[in-house]
Amino acid sequence: MSTAALGLSTSLLVLAVVAAVVPIALIGATPPTRIRDLEKGLVSGFIVLIVGTIVINGFHGIGFFGLVHLLYLLAVVTVPLILGSWFLFSLRLGRRRIDTIFGAVAALIAVLGLYATHVEPRWLRVDEAVLDAAIAAPLRIGVVADLQTPNIGAHEREAIAELLARRPDMVLIPGDWYQGTAEQLEANRGDFVALLRQLVDNTQLVAITTGDSDHTISLEAIAAEAGALFIDDTVLAFEINGVPVRLAGVRVVADGPERGDTLAALAEPTDALSLLVSHRPDVVYELPEGADVDLIVSGHTHGGQVSIPFFGPPVTFTSVPRDIAAGGLGLVNNVPLYVSTGVGIERLEAPQVRFGVRPEVGIIDVRPR
Repeated sequence: MSTAALGLSTSLLVLAVVAAVVPIALIGATPPTRIRDLEKGLVSGFIVLIVGTIVINGFHGIGFFGLVHLLYLLAVVTVPLILGSWFLFSLRLGRRRIDTIFGAVAALIAVLGLYATHVEPRWLRVDEAVLDAAIAAPLRIGVVADLQTPNIGAHEREAIAELLARRPDMVLIPGDWYQGTAEQLEANRGDFVALLRQLVDNTQLVAITTGDSDHTISLEAIAAEAGALFIDDTVLAFEINGVPVRLAGVRVVADGPERGDTLAALAEPTDALSLLVSHRPDVVYELPEGADVDLIVSGHTHGGQVSIPFFGPPVTFTSVPRDIAAGGLGLVNNVPLYVSTGVGIERLEAPQVRFGVRPEVGIIDVRPR
């Protein structure tokens, strides 16, 4: 079977396994005791990786996320296989101290890999934040960001159910409602509409903007079919629970003057609660001087999707401070900014993992100041 038939993720997994098996076959399932054996194992492993990467790239094209995916598999598959073989050999020889070290490290890495791949990406949480504003009555805002999936399953339905259980007055969706090929999304279009309509039927208002992965089919058409407000480059005024609200939304990339005009309109002072929805949190740096904005709601970062204990997310793909990009409510340039860690994960060639950053839906309780 060719690597084209296997698919990118499976091909990378096979490569990670072969990168462990070849060195083991050449030097034996034993810890190398000579420099020559260590060199032979390293060289053979590198050759397998280089050749395999070239072959897979010829069929699929390995971009940045593909390389990250391969590195992840090397860490959680290749290394445990090699250490596991040393563990089994040491057990046979009765080398208790050595086999304990190898076995413990191999087991720890493998368990972390299984957890990050199969447990945490489905371990949903509800993030709750409180914001004080100059309003006469409390308002509860629900946030659903980055479903980022080619089809709707139990995880996505659970996210919507958990959000609705908190009875939000309005729901804001800062993009990446889906991710996949146009064919996948058209085949599952009805499910995306139905899930969005479930929010519409159970709250007073649902508003959505496009993200980075929503371009393959028309999000505006899906929003219209579900009865949600599509607010790309739009400013709206309305009341919820007697609270005047000014709601603005901007698309990810400007392809005309509308985005700039929308942001410029936020410089107008208002007595209403002023909300801005943007997929990327970097919009906070694009606000005009003196902008009257009580809250920006965004997604995009996934909280880094991987967060190292006592350090935080190494990569967030945004210019906002890392502690803000990690998720939750914070202040940037004295503007309240809420960043959702999202419901889904980066897909396509990326490693589909979460570690230290659980998927979430958000609840923001806006209280009278």
